[in-house]
Amino acid sequence: MDFKDKKAIIIANDISEDSPRQKENIELVKSLGAEVISVLIQNIQRINPKYYFGSGKIEYFSNISSELKADFVVVCEELSPRQLQNVKDEFDMLVIDRNQLILELFNQRATTAFGKLQVELATLSYMYPRLRGMRKDMDRQFGVMGMRGAGEQKLELDRRVLRKRIDKLKEDVKAAQVVLDTKSKMRTESSIPIVSLIGYSNTGKSTLLNRIIELSGADEEKRVYADDRLFATLDTHARRIELPHGGEIILTDTVGLISDLPHQLVDAFRSTLSEIKSADLLVQVLDISNKNLDVEIETTEELIKELGLGDKKIIKVYNKADKVTDKHIYADADMVISAYNDDDVLGLLTAIELELYGEAVEETKFFPYSEAKELSLFMEKNRIISKKYSDEGTEVTYIKYLKRGL
Repeated sequence: MDFKDKKAIIIANDISEDSPRQKENIELVKSLGAEVISVLIQNIQRINPKYYFGSGKIEYFSNISSELKADFVVVCEELSPRQLQNVKDEFDMLVIDRNQLILELFNQRATTAFGKLQVELATLSYMYPRLRGMRKDMDRQFGVMGMRGAGEQKLELDRRVLRKRIDKLKEDVKAAQVVLDTKSKMRTESSIPIVSLIGYSNTGKSTLLNRIIELSGADEEKRVYADDRLFATLDTHARRIELPHGGEIILTDTVGLISDLPHQLVDAFRSTLSEIKSADLLVQVLDISNKNLDVEIETTEELIKELGLGDKKIIKVYNKADKVTDKHIYADADMVISAYNDDDVLGLLTAIELELYGEAVEETKFFPYSEAKELSLFMEKNRIISKKYSDEGTEVTYIKYLKRGL
């Protein structure tokens, strides 16, 4: 289904339609291109095994959805395949759950061949146990009706085709991963430190990467796609960046995170996220303007823990300072910045350089003319500030790091 400009209703278990959780759900639907016309909630004390929600509430939700002429409904709870199917039976329109909503977003955003493989694998893995309900959705949308016996036979055929495709995708993902692992290994084995940007979706990681590319003098063609929406980009990018005093890093950004990411996507993107393990330094990017910042911090730190990255050095950066008037600095903040402020971005690069290479100072070294080869090699390996010639030889002023953090 094309969700652009369609009207959506969200139903969920909560105490308020204005809760942080529901605001995130609204942003997810809006990122899909749809309009949220209502958020319907029930504060559930005991889960109904048939519908998850109470049967009376489901009937009420269905009536409201019809009266408001919604195009589709998003159930933002983790329903079993059977519960989801039962809920769908009560609505005269398309019904999807939060997992399918996120999978639809990922399908829209995937651009590289590997990203598309991972998203398709995640989507089909999600669909497989829910195929019966999805066939009903298609019948409802396209007016397809048929005898039960023929439908059951078609369902079994669909399952076999789906299972075969899933197995093929797993092989393709594994083969593609070998190529990516080779590239990752080459980066790891180089003498250049690796720095990874990690954080929630839409915290400005891609914007920050682009600004770093711009201010470091790197090739502008290396810029990446960035937009103010959830999951604007899914692909991992690696860029070689020169630091203020001449040190170099390979800077990578990763797929954005979100609370309760479907496990099919976590599994599909685990290899992509695992590349963070090879990083020498993590830059955790947080959105200081996000009113639900606590959820953002918790989600990011859970992933850091899950991937076994707790012992890595982390620079915690609160971004989007330009969007707030009261720049409240959290006690654990290393920096508060705006990616659009040149001084802030250069300050971050200086902090990265200090952490990885140590303090940079200017030193001088003298090379007699008889050591021309040594001078040439020295100039290749160091950032030269100036050269001064005399009758005896060449004196160079260069940047020296007092200690290297690697």
